[in-house]
Amino acid sequence: MRNIESKFRCPDHEGVAQRALAIGAKDHGVLQQRDQFFGVPSGRLKLRTFGDGRGDLISYNREDTPGARLAEYSLHQTNDPLTLDKVLGRALLRTGILEKRRRLLIHGNTRIHLDDVAGLGKFVELETVIDGQTETDAEGEHDDVIRALGLGEMERISVGYVDLMK
Repeated sequence: MRNIESKFRCPDHEGVAQRALAIGAKDHGVLQQRDQFFGVPSGRLKLRTFGDGRGDLISYNREDTPGARLAEYSLHQTNDPLTLDKVLGRALLRTGILEKRRRLLIHGNTRIHLDDVAGLGKFVELETVIDGQTETDAEGEHDDVIRALGLGEMERISVGYVDLMK
């Protein structure tokens, strides 16, 4: 699977949420997430656990650049993330942990994440999934959402949250 991602430092989550809802985004509520990162030879690997006991194992590759960037990822859902964490922890080096509170809004193919990351602050992350459209169309949608949410003047973040913590 592929998407286009951008990340911004943004203390005004409420303003962004209001603008997102005004353009027709659907509010999917708040998620508590804990991401455990593991060292791998290529790309990144994280086990995300949710407050309700579910989890996702996510492997992904993307450039660390401040602009919108293409990411390729694979995702495996699990109902037993604790056992999976033990298995991965025996075989791989743990490289970082982060916890966040994420409000999720979705507009078209774009996931709008209003993230409050423990120890780092507030951010907005956009992920426009390339599904049923061309990469060019997805880039256009991504840029349109950035403009509509008023993120163009915000500080762009080029690395993952776990890298900011180092």
